[in-house]
Amino acid sequence: MSTTKVAATCWLLLAVLLILIFPMQIALSTTGVIVLSSTFIFGIWKIYLRPFWFSPLRHLPEPKGGTLFNGHAKLVPNERSGMPLQEWINEVPNNGLIRYRMMFNKEIIFVTSPKALSEVLVQKNYDFSKPYKLRQGLGRILGIGLIIAEGEEHKKQRKLLMPAFLHRPVKDLYPIFWEKSVSLAAELDANIKRVPGEPSQVFDVADWLARTTLDILGAAGLGREFDTLHNPENEIVRAYRGVFEQKPPKSIFGILVFLAKQQTMNLLSIKPRDSITTATEVLTDVSRRLIKDKKDERTQSSKESLDVSARRDILSVALDSGNFTDTMLENHLLTFLAAGHETTATSMTWALYALCLYPEVQQRLREEVRSKLPIRTMRKGGAMPVTAELVDSLPYLHAVCNEVFRIYPPAGLTRRVAAKDTSILDQHIPQGTVIVISPRAVNISKDLWGEDALVFNPDRWMKPGQANSGGGLTNFSFMTFLHGPRSCIGQGFARGEFACLLAALVGSFKMELEDNTAELVIETGLTSRPKDGLRVRLRPILV
Repeated sequence: MSTTKVAATCWLLLAVLLILIFPMQIALSTTGVIVLSSTFIFGIWKIYLRPFWFSPLRHLPEPKGGTLFNGHAKLVPNERSGMPLQEWINEVPNNGLIRYRMMFNKEIIFVTSPKALSEVLVQKNYDFSKPYKLRQGLGRILGIGLIIAEGEEHKKQRKLLMPAFLHRPVKDLYPIFWEKSVSLAAELDANIKRVPGEPSQVFDVADWLARTTLDILGAAGLGREFDTLHNPENEIVRAYRGVFEQKPPKSIFGILVFLAKQQTMNLLSIKPRDSITTATEVLTDVSRRLIKDKKDERTQSSKESLDVSARRDILSVALDSGNFTDTMLENHLLTFLAAGHETTATSMTWALYALCLYPEVQQRLREEVRSKLPIRTMRKGGAMPVTAELVDSLPYLHAVCNEVFRIYPPAGLTRRVAAKDTSILDQHIPQGTVIVISPRAVNISKDLWGEDALVFNPDRWMKPGQANSGGGLTNFSFMTFLHGPRSCIGQGFARGEFACLLAALVGSFKMELEDNTAELVIETGLTSRPKDGLRVRLRPILV
């Protein structure tokens, strides 16, 4: 039982005892005084005494600039983006753990070294779970699938779904990745040509990429054509816009009102009615239809004596296992629909941003892509099939993809909570302690990557023996996909579609930002992406 619950129980028992012993008026008066004084003392304990004098974490190094009562909260306006943790990892001397304090001095442990990351993510992985409120919030969008599941349930789900994400099945999907990437390039080109005399056009690439990755996931992952690229008002697109365009409250007052509203609704068991609820209902309905259609298809195939086991998409693998109820399948589809398309779309948005910032990288990549892939013929209907082996044979494409993932991870920070008393690097970690892992910070640690860690340099992946490490000190130097039992199960799928999308676009267009002087602001939702999208001017390359 937590300290707060123990204190509340003691206060309640004391109040009852007073009422039983003394006359009502005296008892109530005395109880009020005791409760108020106890609350004051408990507040002093939580906000001041424990974090500064009694916490086992008090000796860990902290960033400068913390205040007496609200710690570093003002320095961390958007914690989930991974900022300013990406500065702290290089500025605060530490041996793998940094403590910082949020509102009312709530202690957070920032894990920075490979050994500490290995303990949290691999050796003691199930000692640390996702925070309850985070799971509750994400569960509304993702369903109670692989990302939300914990402990033995997570182990079971991952084992059953793993066959869909093995090396060979994913490599066989590259022709679909390429086909959809070509469709995106062709549709963008067609939009430019609709305006006579205009050699280029500005696009909000984030929206186009989100629709294309949905189409890729539908075709390659679920065996269904969503065609959201040509139908931007498709019900799935509208639903996810309702989810991702919802902005969290910014001010303290707004946050307090939001929390009060949530607590009231929870106490009264009232289900929220907002854009996320509406979107989830739509997406759940879509998932149910997909499951029904897949079952009907498999029944028909069985009647016709066709081999249904040859189909290895996510849904088919889940059905083959026979271990998932329809509700569980719905949750998995919600997970893969949301996380599967949004993360890659966000990474691609950052990739185009990087290519605009570094035109020399853009040009060099374009030359390699156009020399090896059928860019010149891909819109004429006669393009040769693009296989995984062909895409994988482009070393600079591989290097640029990895460097984008390193510098611009789609998730800037992920949280864990100690599920029991445990330790990291022999430091005692009490149950309930919040642990943060920041891919954005670890990926640019100078201790792990050298003095040029902050520099966008794809050539680091081109040096002898560094094609898969980029020169990082250990596997835990690159944290974009995490590591261990909770690493991204769809990493191979994401890498494949990312490479194909990037190759098709850089091979088809010259790119530059609409406004090179505008300050880019990161906003966080399911991922960390440019606020208000990314406006890029695309100029078709004459074939």
